[in-house]
Amino acid sequence: MPRGPASCRICPPPRQRGAAAIEFALLFLLFFVLFYALVSYAIAMLMVTGFEHAALGGARAAIAVDPGAFSGGTYIAEGVAPRVRESVARSLDWLPPAAKARVLGEGNTNVGVAYGAGVLTVRVRYPDYAAQPLLPVLVVPLIGPVPRLPEDLEGQAVVELVPSP
Repeated sequence: MPRGPASCRICPPPRQRGAAAIEFALLFLLFFVLFYALVSYAIAMLMVTGFEHAALGGARAAIAVDPGAFSGGTYIAEGVAPRVRESVARSLDWLPPAAKARVLGEGNTNVGVAYGAGVLTVRVRYPDYAAQPLLPVLVVPLIGPVPRLPEDLEGQAVVELVPSP
């Protein structure tokens, strides 16, 4: 029975040793980047959907405010806006504390309430998400940053709000 590399039936030829390791490394990098992008985009989409849900809850809370309880032009500023901001803050309890503080900010500055022509618009936004994302951005050679997301993430809801005479 001969000995040496020629007798080994399961051994790869001498020139191909290490080829599987190189192929694994390249494919692992590709699949890891795809998986990371999938998770990062899913979190961003979850946040946008959560912001839209919170804005919708705030718009629903605005409908419950009695316009007769406020005099003059204070109906939106003193009645609707605080109620909307409170409802949005309750809806965003699922966010991590740092992200919730970023969205709500000092005095809920990123929760916008605009009223005009009988239409109330509630906008919830996460400012400068591209600079401070929940998951760090990977910079992959030949691909670039993963994920590529817009500067701000936001959701909004619009409701017709006509005060009764």
